[in-house]
Amino acid sequence: MSCTSEIKKNRDVFVIATYDDVTDWDPATAYSLEVLPMSNMYEPLLWMDASGEEHKMTPGLATSYTKSDDGLLWTFELRKNVYFHDGQRFNADAVKYVVDRNKSRYLGASYIWSNVKEVRVDEEHRVTFILDKAVPLDRIVSSQYGAWMYSPATKNMSGDSISRGYVAGTGPYKFKSWQRNHQIELARNNKYWRGWEQTHYFETIQIRVVSESSTRLQMIESGLADYAVLIPNQLLKKLKETDGVRVSFFPAWINHFYLLNTKKHPTDNVFIRRAIAAAFDRKKINQYIYRDLGREPTGLIPSNTPLFVAPDNLISFDLEKSNKYIKQSGLSNKEINIDLSYVSTSEEYRLTALTMFDNLRKVGINTKLKPGLWSTNWEKAKNLQTAPNIISMAWWPTYASPSDWFFGLYETQQNPLFNLSYYSNPEVDSLIAIAWEQEATNPQIAKKHYKAIQEKLIDDCVVIPASDLSVQSVSRSDIQGLRANPAYSTLLVYNLQREND
Repeated sequence: MSCTSEIKKNRDVFVIATYDDVTDWDPATAYSLEVLPMSNMYEPLLWMDASGEEHKMTPGLATSYTKSDDGLLWTFELRKNVYFHDGQRFNADAVKYVVDRNKSRYLGASYIWSNVKEVRVDEEHRVTFILDKAVPLDRIVSSQYGAWMYSPATKNMSGDSISRGYVAGTGPYKFKSWQRNHQIELARNNKYWRGWEQTHYFETIQIRVVSESSTRLQMIESGLADYAVLIPNQLLKKLKETDGVRVSFFPAWINHFYLLNTKKHPTDNVFIRRAIAAAFDRKKINQYIYRDLGREPTGLIPSNTPLFVAPDNLISFDLEKSNKYIKQSGLSNKEINIDLSYVSTSEEYRLTALTMFDNLRKVGINTKLKPGLWSTNWEKAKNLQTAPNIISMAWWPTYASPSDWFFGLYETQQNPLFNLSYYSNPEVDSLIAIAWEQEATNPQIAKKHYKAIQEKLIDDCVVIPASDLSVQSVSRSDIQGLRANPAYSTLLVYNLQREND
């Protein structure tokens, strides 16, 4: 596409240039790039504010909450005079409907409600969650996936309407239109409960899908976009020197890594997986490729994540050791042909893949690089017949806990969603469940379990950590209100304003 066509500059329109489209418009199951539009359309009961050293819960659609001493009963006082975009009233019945429906989906982030035995409607604006185990429900209801409240009228909607984005939320913006692989448009919700008293609020959000990073760069340079996602590090120096553009980096709970397929030859051989891990030069990659965007990881989740403890057995870069692992595998070099799938819209993934290709060639592992859009790579990886030996991944947590990485990526899944290594280990499954239960009552015990999970995954060589990321923020300099909150990997446009409005 031309970066100068189709977009007319309008100060009331906030334009985001992103790299790929959504794949699921159902707020019960959406679990990837949908977070960008949906977090502006829907709201949870609570928000987590992780912008400071002490993380705290702040009111969302619930104004307050209490829990029983045993942690099994959680009662929420709900905000009054709140309406969904379709005119339906938000109340306790709506909360019960959403949780019951989400639990029945068995897709996406529906698992977050697995310990909710019952949602009891106490009064119109009071609801009690009855749990079967004492898990930290405040983190669950503040999740950035699966916890969005939406209209009970959804039960009368056709599947086609749901899949096209017409489910009603309570958020500041509502769905207007979607042109697949081109543009999403959200319109201001004039009846939003927080109000629109100030004049600087944007009337419209346009999320434009622009796969070419060079075009996203041109859009932000020219002012045709207000915010651009995933600009390659190598191009940021130019942007930093461009008038009217601001480049910032914020703390994040996001990491890049590579999953190794444990069911596909030859990575079904643990020694081949270890050989690949020993040929991965994390220090060089972070120093020369990620630079300001990331830091060298010390574990399988970002080191600034709550309850993180570094494992003791992370495999370090050592080509001599890589060769020894290959000999231990019992395979000849002719038998060691692998394919590596990476997200083509990320320059960091591309350059890292080339570095891996070169190092693996040095130890006699033949590698075929397969770049593609994440949505395409993901679909292929979910089918073992088309899955690659290695796939690039980024992860940001649904809720603020190490268990989110471990449950989403490594717990046994009969039909893989994000467990794209096809890994299954009953011991790890059990440790994940135990650690999650301990978080609410014995966080220090949970930390020990999370360390043990990492060390087991490293022993089995299921994943290679690449970088702990910071959030790249590339915007026009007249946009005010951008701030860090590692708990959410999105952009809340309601909090932003255009300078001099």
